[in-house]
Amino acid sequence: MRINHTHGGNINEIAKRNGLKPEEVIDFSASINPLGISKRARKAVVERIDSVLHYPEQFAESLTDEAARFYGVPNDCLITGNGSTELIYLVPRAFKPKKALIINPTFSEYKNALKIAGCSIDYFLMLEEDGFRLRVDPLMRVLKGRYDILYICNPGNPTGTLIPKSDILEIVDKALNHDTLCIVDEAFMDFTEEESVKREAVERSNLIVLRSMTKFFGIPGLRIGFAIGNKERIGEMMVYKEPWSVNALGSIAAIEGLGDTEYIEESRRYLAKERDHLFSALNEIQGLKPFPSSANYILLKVKRDGVDADSLASTLAKEGILIRSCSSFDGLGNRFFRVAVRNREENERLVKLLTAS
Repeated sequence: MRINHTHGGNINEIAKRNGLKPEEVIDFSASINPLGISKRARKAVVERIDSVLHYPEQFAESLTDEAARFYGVPNDCLITGNGSTELIYLVPRAFKPKKALIINPTFSEYKNALKIAGCSIDYFLMLEEDGFRLRVDPLMRVLKGRYDILYICNPGNPTGTLIPKSDILEIVDKALNHDTLCIVDEAFMDFTEEESVKREAVERSNLIVLRSMTKFFGIPGLRIGFAIGNKERIGEMMVYKEPWSVNALGSIAAIEGLGDTEYIEESRRYLAKERDHLFSALNEIQGLKPFPSSANYILLKVKRDGVDADSLASTLAKEGILIRSCSSFDGLGNRFFRVAVRNREENERLVKLLTAS
């Protein structure tokens, strides 16, 4: 079995390949908050560094309580993991689906986790001509009575498109009639929180919502994620959950980050402003087509003769700019790439180089 773990954020590898130092590379391939880690979280990690001398809590109980408070759900309806990726792999172990439907293009680890679990996989493709927006009625015709589990990423990765909350709930409620469990990955929902279905998951037996602190809270190296569902579903997942998967410093940083209201509000304002500015600038570049986004990244299509995303990524890497070619995403091709929203100076450097490339 061949598993593809192609992702962004490979700064050290790209720097070495192009004769650069890692600090000379600006990483547009990984969509991390350009404001960095919360100051409260940074201070707490430094002050409590000696916590690594002891085992962390077996199941990150203190963080689970704080996350439940933050998301407004009961603490027995939330499970904490080593990033949402751990929970993506936990889902098929716990529920043992035999046949899955994945909405593409999307994050590759859903497919990888299901393959390892021996699950058969089909795909429902969102189309460029639809702006990569999900069409609910065709999806329900495909889903009808055929699948144990359905995966939806919202907002989409790498498309950035947002499926309205009303559409998600319609899909979930109709899927219940077919005994289909719905996994809704909201890793980038922090930017449009009002469209989250996290609280609705508590009341529904066939909905599990995944959340991540990697992107918005800027702590990818500490690996913190959550799954939210009703008490029975979370209990089923806990049966298969390894102890001590969440490290002490990760828990400390996450608790402080979730409590840093000023940082959260500033991040939302900053990222929305810079995303709009970057989109407008990219839209002016001849031969590139940016797609509107509800997340902190933008999907683009190259419309130039003799240029594809991989060659463009290689050209930019020589200049210390790392973008995410989307040629490895099912349903896209070698004309698509994704860029993160970073600070104004870095965004303008990207625009300048893309204009000249």
